[in-house]
Amino acid sequence: MDGPVVVGVGANTEDHVCVAAGALAAAGKVRLRDYFRQPGGQVPTALVALQRWGLSTAYIGPIGDDPGGVAQCESLRAEGVNIDGCRLVPGVSSQFSCITIDAATGERTIQWHRDDSLSLSADQVDLSSISGARAVLLDGEDLEAAVAAAGCARAAGATVMLDVDEPDAGTRRLLALSDIAIVPAGFAERFAPTADLAGALRSICECGPSVSVATLGEGGAVGWRDGRVYRQPAFPVRAVDTTSAGDVFHAGFLYATLAGDDMNETLRFAAAAAALACTVLGGRASVPSLAAVRERLTSFEPNTADGE
Repeated sequence: MDGPVVVGVGANTEDHVCVAAGALAAAGKVRLRDYFRQPGGQVPTALVALQRWGLSTAYIGPIGDDPGGVAQCESLRAEGVNIDGCRLVPGVSSQFSCITIDAATGERTIQWHRDDSLSLSADQVDLSSISGARAVLLDGEDLEAAVAAAGCARAAGATVMLDVDEPDAGTRRLLALSDIAIVPAGFAERFAPTADLAGALRSICECGPSVSVATLGEGGAVGWRDGRVYRQPAFPVRAVDTTSAGDVFHAGFLYATLAGDDMNETLRFAAAAAALACTVLGGRASVPSLAAVRERLTSFEPNTADGE
């Protein structure tokens, strides 16, 4: 049996999703329109999208043995994601997130908690599955594990994509081993606070990646590659829930990259997939089909490269 095309290394979470009738003011109170639990996490959700789009995937990460962890395992297994490399942590509650969604705008806020026992060390990463993969997706939550995975992937000639929210002391180590870095705009601004966004993306690439992208929500995305700036407008949709937009954007960008698409088409595919993910309530429930993404691509103007 062939190994996975994409291996993901990172944290998973049980999402407690609260759909509020309106924005929650400080010291205020708001009625919920809906509440449900679901398996989540940046890397696992992206892997589910890639698996549904026809790529074989494997997930490496720590999972508690509580009901939330059991649900995570069952969900990934049902999707076809290989979880042989997961680390089961007995007697520990899984990471969980409280996600509040404003029903009027679809925007969400997230609070999360992770037990320290759920950390993943470098020697707990199954490098055998990584050495045969075409790509590895990392969130950098456990630095040494991510560095080990990225180093193994680099040595094997695999593409390394980094998905991180905040720059910290270990960020440059991971960037040095990454081929693609996709970050929220706030990350880029804090990584290079004296530069404009394009300059910040250039600074990220100077650390190692050949491609860097900043996601801007309704503002679309801006990318840097080979000295050029690429600007991708957001596909217009009525947002219901933006929770999985970033995860699906990463999945879309990696899918198109592995398919050999150029930078413009790769950004367009990722943006179309992310936009469609905003139109359905729920994390993995909102992952669009490959056919839906391709159909959406035919109804929106291409993006542009500035040529800077």
